[in-house]
Amino acid sequence: MVLNRNFLLTILFALIFSINIFSQDQIKLLDKYLTEYFENKNIPSISVGVLYKGKIFWVGTKGYADLENSVLATKKSVYRIASISKSITAVAVMQLVEQGKINLDEDVRKYIPYFSMKNWKFTVRQVLSHTSGVRNYRSEKEFNSKEYYKSTSEAVSVILNDTIEYEPGTKQHYTTLGYNLLAAIIENVSKMSFTEYLQEFIFRQAGMTSTLPDIQKEIIKARVKGYEKNNFRVFQNAPLADLSIKIPGGGLLSSAEDLLKFSHALLDGKLIKLSTLDSMITPTRLKNGEFQNYGLGFAFGTDEKGRKYIFHPGTGTGFSSLLLIYPQEKFAAVHLINSRDRNIGNPAVDFASIIIDKKYEKPLPPISDHLLKIAIAEGIDSAISKYKKIKTDSLNKYIINEDEMMLFGYDLISINQSSAAIKFFRFFLKESSAFAKGYKGLADAYYRDGNRGLSIRNYRKALEFDPGNKYIFDMIKKLAGN
Repeated sequence: MVLNRNFLLTILFALIFSINIFSQDQIKLLDKYLTEYFENKNIPSISVGVLYKGKIFWVGTKGYADLENSVLATKKSVYRIASISKSITAVAVMQLVEQGKINLDEDVRKYIPYFSMKNWKFTVRQVLSHTSGVRNYRSEKEFNSKEYYKSTSEAVSVILNDTIEYEPGTKQHYTTLGYNLLAAIIENVSKMSFTEYLQEFIFRQAGMTSTLPDIQKEIIKARVKGYEKNNFRVFQNAPLADLSIKIPGGGLLSSAEDLLKFSHALLDGKLIKLSTLDSMITPTRLKNGEFQNYGLGFAFGTDEKGRKYIFHPGTGTGFSSLLLIYPQEKFAAVHLINSRDRNIGNPAVDFASIIIDKKYEKPLPPISDHLLKIAIAEGIDSAISKYKKIKTDSLNKYIINEDEMMLFGYDLISINQSSAAIKFFRFFLKESSAFAKGYKGLADAYYRDGNRGLSIRNYRKALEFDPGNKYIFDMIKKLAGN
């Protein structure tokens, strides 16, 4: 049978049109989500993107890279990606494993002769999987270090003389500082600096043009400023931090588009073999036989439909991020936000729901922030009255749950409105069945208000509902004078 040429063209154009409409509908949903998220979450800015079926499907930004100077974020803006840096470093290590230059089960001291340990030995694999026993930050001072370390060996010196905290392989204890050892190993076997190696064999291979170390003293084009919220839930500049103490584990800058390019190169086998990637997302087995869902530089899990995903979150000084990858679906999503806060949520996860499952859930604002504004401006009675009204609203315009209510109560305590907090926690105990939380909150409010007697009475009530709570037990002991 000979088909009419015009008929075939009509069918072809119809198919192309339907595919474009389908894609445009999804893009409209992603745009809608981004707008609603930005409006409802009260963040300085967000940069996001989606990779689907091997192509960068969508990239978007909202907000300000610099609030003080009203500088808008763009697709070229570079954010601190924090611990997503670990995944990039891990892939670099695995490239050298493929070349036979690194043995994952070799003693680390073979590759870093200047690194000595006083008790146990540990392997490269154990550093990658956070089971080495190497310590993490000892204080906020280290997390927000102000000192500049000009080389990998100087960064390693921070942990050089420390003993190993537990027998390697017996526990999983997350350590960013431990990843400095991986950079030192890369430098030793490649005869290149860590930064040069990443540039040549990761960034260039993946087509990444906006990823680089976050060196505080350098002028870096399009670098975004980080923010945090104070006790009144108002933005302030994030603390100054020099990330040279942790470049391999938490000190890279990147853009949403670059991280999608990294994901694409990873899924296409351009950076490492797919079999090597599979080995990186195999559960880590501890010596007691327990398995951990963190492999070699990636965490992973299975969603409710049985699909495997891999990911790495990042939370740094003034920044939050997440890279999410569904290997079988050739899907990746990323979000980069220049704020470290409790209400960030997981936009990248929501993008997966929109694209893979074709489900849309509106990002809602937290009720805790809303009530705090009312309490400050109009008083606690107005805030409670407003809460009652919102709770009965069928439109569900806010995130309302026990955790949000507890946050509001503790916000009142943190801004020295202890009498308002007392009134609120009394109301909370009538409204909620979370008695342990409610009595603990009420006790903390009385304690801040200087009422020792009512404080200890409510701690004891809280302990009845949560007898294993060490904090409550210690507070009772402290107040009882024992």
